[in-house]
Amino acid sequence: MPCERYIIFGTAGHVDHGKSALVLALTGTDPDRLAEEKAREMTIDLGFAFLSLPGLDEPAAIVDVPGHEMFVRNMVAGATGIDAAIFVVAADEGVMPQTVEHLDVLRYLGVSAGVVALTKRDRVSPERIREASAQVTELLCGTPLQGARIVPVSSVTGEGLPELRAELARIAAEVHARSAEGVFRLPIDRVFTLKGVGTVVTGTVIAGSLGVGETVTCLPAGRLLRVRDLQVHNQPVERIAAGQRAAVNLADVGKEELRRGDVLATPNSLAPSLVVDVRIHLSSRAPRPLEQRTRLRVHHGTREVMARVVLLEADTLAPGQSAVAQLRLESPLVAAAGDAFVVRSYSPMLVIGGGGIVDPHPPKRRPGAGAEVAEREELPLSEIIVEALDRAGAQGIGFDQLRVLHGLSETALRSALQEIASQGRAVAGRHNSWLSAGAVRDMESNIVAQLAALHAGHPLRTSIPLNAVTAAAAAAGAPAAASEQRECYRLALESLVERGSVSVAGERLRLADHQPQWSGRYAAAREKILAACRDAGLAAPAPQELAAAAGLNQAQTRRVLEAVVDAGELHPLAQDIYVAPEVMARCREAVCQYLLQHKQITIGQARELLGASRKYLLPFLEQLDREGLTLRQGDYRVLRPPREKNA
Repeated sequence: MPCERYIIFGTAGHVDHGKSALVLALTGTDPDRLAEEKAREMTIDLGFAFLSLPGLDEPAAIVDVPGHEMFVRNMVAGATGIDAAIFVVAADEGVMPQTVEHLDVLRYLGVSAGVVALTKRDRVSPERIREASAQVTELLCGTPLQGARIVPVSSVTGEGLPELRAELARIAAEVHARSAEGVFRLPIDRVFTLKGVGTVVTGTVIAGSLGVGETVTCLPAGRLLRVRDLQVHNQPVERIAAGQRAAVNLADVGKEELRRGDVLATPNSLAPSLVVDVRIHLSSRAPRPLEQRTRLRVHHGTREVMARVVLLEADTLAPGQSAVAQLRLESPLVAAAGDAFVVRSYSPMLVIGGGGIVDPHPPKRRPGAGAEVAEREELPLSEIIVEALDRAGAQGIGFDQLRVLHGLSETALRSALQEIASQGRAVAGRHNSWLSAGAVRDMESNIVAQLAALHAGHPLRTSIPLNAVTAAAAAAGAPAAASEQRECYRLALESLVERGSVSVAGERLRLADHQPQWSGRYAAAREKILAACRDAGLAAPAPQELAAAAGLNQAQTRRVLEAVVDAGELHPLAQDIYVAPEVMARCREAVCQYLLQHKQITIGQARELLGASRKYLLPFLEQLDREGLTLRQGDYRVLRPPREKNA
C-alpha cells in the first residue's frame, strides 16, 4: 500500500527557464529522455524523476513538463494528478507568456500548493532577483499559489537548492494523502514496450488501487486487460494506489493498441461519453468572449478532444466570468463528476479557461437549461443518484450502470442506495436493478387505472387476465407495455397487492373492491346457465343450447360464460365444454373410489361409471392426469403413487 506521505510535484513555467536542469540538479536524473530533446536542447514530452526529501518514507515523484507553447497539450497531460507545483521562473527573463499560461493551467486543474523556483540566480544581480521576485508576487496575487515561497536557485552552482529541498519537504508534509478507496483510475501518459516484459503504460493513479493479477478496463475502447506486473519508483510492487506514479505491465495487448489519453479503470465503473455538463470559467486574459457553439480544445486527464460548447445560461460568456455549459465532444471522454479540465481556443491555441465536470452522462440540453445543471452542482451524492433514477423512470437502472454514471466504488454506491431506499425514495428490483419510488408509484397508478377501465368494460367479470391488462396499457401507450419496464410493473403490482388495493389469483387481477355487476336479464341468464350445467353432469350443454336456455344471443352468452368461469362457478373442461365444480368433484370422487377397488379404469368403464360419452370423458380423464390424481398406462388409468403426485 502507498506511503501516507507520498507526493507528486509537477514543474511549470516558460520554455528555457531551466525546469529540466532544475530537476536534474535536484534528483540526479535527466528528465529529457528523447534524442530529439537532446538535439534541440528543449523539453518536448513529459519527463519523470524521483526525489528523496527529509520526513518522507518514500521519494517524491517529479513530473517535468515542456514549456514551449507548441507543447501545452503535453504540459496539461503532465500536470494532471500532481499534488503541488514547482513553478519555475528564470530570474533573468522574469514572467513570460507560458509562465502565465502554465499558471492558468495549474489553477484550472485545482493545484493550490507549490513553491516558486527563481532559477538562474548565478546570472543576475541581487537587485534583479528582487525585481523578478516582485514581478512573480504580483502575478500570483489572487491565484491559488498566492503566498507561495519564492526560492532563488542555481542549477549550475547549487545555490538555493538546500532551501528549495526544505520547502518541498514542508509542502509534502502538509499535503493530504489521497484515499485508496473507490474506483481505480489511471490516465495513461506513456506507452512503451520492453524486451522480455511486453507492453507497459505509465501514469499517475488518481483514484483507487490495483493489484497484480487483477483485471482493468482500458477506456474508451472498453477492452479488459490483465495486470501482469506493477512498479513504483522502478521497483516491483504487489499493489499501487491513489497518489502514486506507477508503471503497469499489461498482458496480451500490443503497444499500438494503447495511447496517451486512454484510461485504465475498474471494470464496470466508468464509461466514455460524447456529452458532458460542466461549469466553465473563462480566463480574464481570454482575447474575446466565448460564443455559442465555439469549437474548443478540451484537456481532461491526459487526453485532448475537440468539442463545441453549448452555453446554457446566456449566448456569450465574458472573460473572467463562469457559467454552466454542455460540451458536445467530437471523440469520447472518460470522465467522472468533479473532474477538472482545461480548455484552449481552437486557433490560435491559447489556454482560455477551464472548469469542472458536473455530469459526465447528461441528456442533450438546449440553451436556457442552465438552472437544472447549476442546481445539480450543489446536490449531495444521494440526490444526484435519485435524480438519475427519476430520469430513468420505469426502465430503472442496473447497479453497474449506476456505477458508470457516477464513478463510484461498489461499497460507496451500495451505501448510498441503502440510505435512499431507507428514506423511501428508491426501490431495489431483481437482477441488481434500482428504480425511483416515484416511477413505481406512477406505475401503480397506471395499473389501477387500467384495471378500473377494464372492470368498467367487463362489469360481469370478477377479474381480468394479466395479459389483458398489459395489452390495454400498450393500446393506451402506458409504460407498463414496454418489456424493459416489466420490473417496475412487477414491483408496483407487488406493492398494490401488499397494501390490499389489488387482488391476484394466478394470472388474473382485480381491484380489491370490485364485485361483478349482475343485474336484470344477465343475472337471470347466469342462474339459468349454472342450473343447466349442474343438471347436465359431464355431458355439458353446448353454448348454443345455453344461449337458448338463457334467452341471450351467442355473444352475450360468451360474456356470461367468461364471467362465471372467471368467478370459479364453472370449469372449462375443454373448448365449449363447461362443467359445474360440484359435478367435477362428484365425478372425481367416483373415479377415485373405483380405482381404489379395481386398480385401473378404461374409457369404456368410465362411460358406464359416469354415464357420459367419450367426447366428455376424454378431457375429464386428461384433467385428472394433469391434477396428478391418475396416471395413464396404455389404455388404462391407475392412481398415481403418492410420491409422484404434483411432481
